[in-house]
Amino acid sequence: MNDPFEFLGWNLQDLETRAKLRNWKAERNAEFGILCFSRKWSNPLLWGHYAAKHQGMAIGFDVPDSDLYSPVKYRSTRMTTPLGRDMTEADVDSLLLTKFSTWRYESEYRCFCRLDESIHENGLYFEPFSPTLKLAEVIVGDQSTITRAELAAALGDQHPHVTTFKARPAFGTFSVVRNRNSALWK
Repeated sequence: MNDPFEFLGWNLQDLETRAKLRNWKAERNAEFGILCFSRKWSNPLLWGHYAAKHQGMAIGFDVPDSDLYSPVKYRSTRMTTPLGRDMTEADVDSLLLTKFSTWRYESEYRCFCRLDESIHENGLYFEPFSPTLKLAEVIVGDQSTITRAELAAALGDQHPHVTTFKARPAFGTFSVVRNRNSALWK
């Protein structure tokens, strides 16, 4: 995660609470992975932060809404720490789903996965495609050098079922759009 406040949305001025919450976060990190989705791929900040400065790709999925965790809630201040009691389910939800308001551009939704049920390779974890995590599209960044043929080879058997296209900066707005001139992508 690139946000140092991730899962630490409470006011942590109390030393005991701070230590308790950092331990709680470390335990969750060892047990669960997180899939982060955005409903909008057109935001140039997303491409700059998560797609190698427009050299990467955005991957679109068909995910039933019922399989998504709740949308992230964005706040300008940290939440009041519930002192003197055990964490409730609502407390856990608030920690897992709260981010600082400047991250709002992500329009993020989250799904949590057990690491012991994920694919593990070279220190990384991957959630396999499935009927509830179906690959639907690959949007190639404007600065990407991958060719159509290379992407088709990487997609293998899934290629005929996946929409692929190249993106570009829009001409009249600050957004990323589909490049309608497919001849520009070899």
